[in-house]
Amino acid sequence: MLRMFKPSALVFLGLVAASSFGQQDLIKQREALEKQLLEYTLASSGTEAAFADEVAELKTQIEAIKKKLSASYIQPTNQGWFSGFFQMQFANTQSNGATTGDFRNRRSRLNYNHLADDKTMLRASVDFSAGANQTSAQIRDGFIQFKPNSYLAPSGPTYTIGQQLTPLGYDILLASWARLWPERSVYEQAYHNGERGRGFLYQNGDSSNYWFAGLWSSMMVNDFEAVNNSRGPAGETGPIGGVRLKKGAWEGGLSALSTRRPRFVSGNTDLPVADRKFTYFDVRYNPKSSRFDIRAEYMQGKDRIPGQNYAATDTTGYHVVMDYKLNKTDSFVLRHEEWDADSSLDGGLTTLNGIAYVRDVSQFVRLSLAWQWNTQLGQATVTPANAPINSIQQLTLRAQFKF
Repeated sequence: MLRMFKPSALVFLGLVAASSFGQQDLIKQREALEKQLLEYTLASSGTEAAFADEVAELKTQIEAIKKKLSASYIQPTNQGWFSGFFQMQFANTQSNGATTGDFRNRRSRLNYNHLADDKTMLRASVDFSAGANQTSAQIRDGFIQFKPNSYLAPSGPTYTIGQQLTPLGYDILLASWARLWPERSVYEQAYHNGERGRGFLYQNGDSSNYWFAGLWSSMMVNDFEAVNNSRGPAGETGPIGGVRLKKGAWEGGLSALSTRRPRFVSGNTDLPVADRKFTYFDVRYNPKSSRFDIRAEYMQGKDRIPGQNYAATDTTGYHVVMDYKLNKTDSFVLRHEEWDADSSLDGGLTTLNGIAYVRDVSQFVRLSLAWQWNTQLGQATVTPANAPINSIQQLTLRAQFKF
């Protein structure tokens, strides 16, 4: 004779099983949300203001799930994961009457993120394209970040050390996969190639209002003089700092770096130590009820264009970009920027005007079509104000996959 369970026992076992499966499901939901939260945070290298609304919503959802979990399920069970993105594009360029067109792997990024606990995180990323058609890999991010109040705390200090995005303005910090316009400003590409610097950064505040300070290396990872200096790795360090504030639809930031570019030796070229100083101011207008997102950035500094045979010069640059959301998946972009490589003299002015259409096919796939017409500096002698100006038009078709 088979022994039968009492109805009360069956109900109890059913509830236990349902509770266990329910807890596991909540854990998966929480971990997925926490990964999204960290991706938004890391998109700005720890400065979350570019995605303040998304960050706040994710934190709210995570806290709601944690309240449903018993204490034994609160700690993360999946502490390491991969993420990344791949950008393939076709660019057709007309320069002074000559036309060229080719496919290229613009970026092929693989990130590994590891949460040692709810306060400590490590991130390492490798780029297999690094801006050109090449198969060699390059380390992009390599840092450790510590938040004493945990990653889910609404505010508090953050300590980051290693190779990370340089916190100047907003354009450098905004992740490549997140931006609608294909590339950063021309002055950013000239002075801060690679966007990453090495140093220590302290930040305090919440996701929208905070200040930061640190000690930073003088050159970015892809700076021509850093990569090609026959003297070997040679650099200097200097202070970096800034503040960011948000109120309603308005957001703005002020940041500065003060250091020196080391002596550069390569073949017959021998350039002396030179000032490398920058101050950035940026502002954003993005009301929740509007389809518009308008951002502007102004740069003032002193530096030489890497590898160019002349002394450091005073430089200024700015850009204005407007994103217009046509619907949930389609956006329209207008952009204007100017860069004066030697503001003490006439000449040497680079301009860019651009228009783009962007379609988010899904949360993983993005297509964009951008057209720009601009003037660009050629090789300079003595000062960039004497450089010839090239007229360029470029059409860029890009496909991006993010995971």
